[in-house]
Amino acid sequence: NSTSSRSSDMSTAALALAACVALSAMAVLILGPTERCAHTALGRAYEGVHSGQWLVSALALPLGRARANALARRCQDALCDAPNPFGQVVYVLLVLGGHKSFIDGVQSVHLHSLAWARATSGTFTLALATWIVVCCTDPGVITRENNDVYLAAYEYDDVVYHRKECRTLGVAAPARSKFCTTTKRRVARFDHFCVWVNNTIGANNTRWFLLFLAAQTWLVTYVTGACAYAVWRDLRDRDAWNIVFEGYTKRGERRTIGNDPFDIGRRFIMYHYGAAVLLGVFCAVIGVGLMFFLAYHIRLAATNVTTNEEFKWDVVRDSVEMTKNSKAKVDDTDANDNDGAPADIDWDEIMKNKYDRGILNNFLEVTFPPVPTPSMWRLPCARETSAP
Repeated sequence: NSTSSRSSDMSTAALALAACVALSAMAVLILGPTERCAHTALGRAYEGVHSGQWLVSALALPLGRARANALARRCQDALCDAPNPFGQVVYVLLVLGGHKSFIDGVQSVHLHSLAWARATSGTFTLALATWIVVCCTDPGVITRENNDVYLAAYEYDDVVYHRKECRTLGVAAPARSKFCTTTKRRVARFDHFCVWVNNTIGANNTRWFLLFLAAQTWLVTYVTGACAYAVWRDLRDRDAWNIVFEGYTKRGERRTIGNDPFDIGRRFIMYHYGAAVLLGVFCAVIGVGLMFFLAYHIRLAATNVTTNEEFKWDVVRDSVEMTKNSKAKVDDTDANDNDGAPADIDWDEIMKNKYDRGILNNFLEVTFPPVPTPSMWRLPCARETSAP
């Protein structure tokens, strides 16, 4: 009838809008901070979100520009520049809410076997367990007491990393380490700070982070596949392809799902399987982003590069290209460059990643960090205080 038709059309429109919003948000959050997208719409959108200007604009009229700026700064300090459980709460709500929606709307209606119940319990348990592990593991915090051990484990390559002093600890900063401005601690083989686990990803928990990404990717893939299978099996059991509906096609045939899938089929599926379709498409959209992110981090592990170093190498490449161009101009009139350096420079050797020891050894380094921590576990959001 017309009511159910309008309802299915609204559900389809809402689903398409939600998918577009989710994909856009993932693109902004994943690609926005990168150097390549810094001057694109994605980079500007990320900068606007991170700087809080959208909040200032929204609150400027009721509160005034000065108060809106002060509130935006406080929100940024609390949500972006300090550890907080906001991302963890969102993750738990998404997983538990998705679990309830799957059980109530898909499994209890269409997938009744014990095997499906066990598979669902195992998949959601694995996702939550890996999340807890990453939340509570030490990323490899460097202190004055263990600094010498990390200096010996990670050598300077004199391209990306040069010997320098950590102004916070007052000691030489080990290569591949970085002071995390969010948690206020120096972390070995620093990769990034992950808001979903409220923890820094570093030398000693990158392995668990990869397992966490793989478990989340499997979770959304499982839910997407289960939803699609539930809808397909029920359509098959109903012999829905041959159900005759009112009206005729342009060829004069009575309308069925088989000969009018984009109108009758879509409305029938959204009306009878709305929960499964909405949950399945949502997980599929999230899955695209997770697969991209997992593949990206597997590539980094295979080449022994961190996210932080990926950005640093972009800067090095730009500097090398500028130097090459400048040297080419000087070579037109002189055999040496501006600094009197030899004309022949082995750029390939300079650009070689000294930490790349082959795929197998790189994965072994991620799996078995060179400096094991005394205790793998730590309290979520814990901050380190070094001895004076």
